[in-house]
Amino acid sequence: MKFNDDDILMIRKFEEIKNRGLYCDSGQLNDVYNRVLETNAKPTSCGSCMRGRIQQLVDALNRYEEQLKKAQDASKPIEPTVDTPEENKEPTAKKVGRPKKS
Repeated sequence: MKFNDDDILMIRKFEEIKNRGLYCDSGQLNDVYNRVLETNAKPTSCGSCMRGRIQQLVDALNRYEEQLKKAQDASKPIEPTVDTPEENKEPTAKKVGRPKKS
């Protein structure tokens, strides 16, 4: 997968168009689809096929952004956590409702 800034903007635009129930330009969708996913798919005017391609692009973009976030989190220093004693923790809430029958 190869993403550049223009492709990311186009994918988000396609997703917005799809969520509104409209159809995007199949030529633009096909160009982005082939470039990003490195395929050689032929253009289609089938609405279901176009929506499927948009969803594949959105899924791939979400995975890519998740990987970037994990890489950035791994580069940050880890801060130690301090455990608090039990008496400092807030009490748990009581059950609310009718008492059980005996």
